[in-house]
Amino acid sequence: MMRVAVSTILFLIVFLIEISFISSLPSVFSTIPLIFALSVYLIQHQGVTDGIVWMIGYGFLIDLMHLSSTRFSTIPAIAASIVAAISAKHLFSNRSFYGVIACAVSSYLTYIIFEIFLTRAEWSIFFQTHAERLGMLIVVVVIFFSLAPSIRRIVQVMFISSHKRLY
Repeated sequence: MMRVAVSTILFLIVFLIEISFISSLPSVFSTIPLIFALSVYLIQHQGVTDGIVWMIGYGFLIDLMHLSSTRFSTIPAIAASIVAAISAKHLFSNRSFYGVIACAVSSYLTYIIFEIFLTRAEWSIFFQTHAERLGMLIVVVVIFFSLAPSIRRIVQVMFISSHKRLY
């Protein structure tokens, strides 16, 4: 129960950071898909369920708050989380730099494909935004991959996982 509460609170904090702070940054930096990158990180390094719930929760909150030009953002988020989970479990290793990037890119491309059918936006803006988000996703995933050992220790302590505690 404590693990679920901590995960939910962290998700809401990161969601607020992405929606309020990151979206107010200039130019390309405003397109950083922080929750998507963290979800892929969680799927690859911590556990499939947390990452899937974060990704689907993001789509649900975007729908709830009407923050997207897509009619149902939850559907692309579900599809992307399924692709991320399957590719993390069966296709790409979490120890491989290219495997983690491939998992993130494949799940985000799935998200884009499903969003194409549901969007109401102008196509040029849609593709430019998603190209920028994909580029920033790769940058953020590279940063997370390089910091993975440190992040893993912190997350294990915070989620009170079944691994040895560091304190």
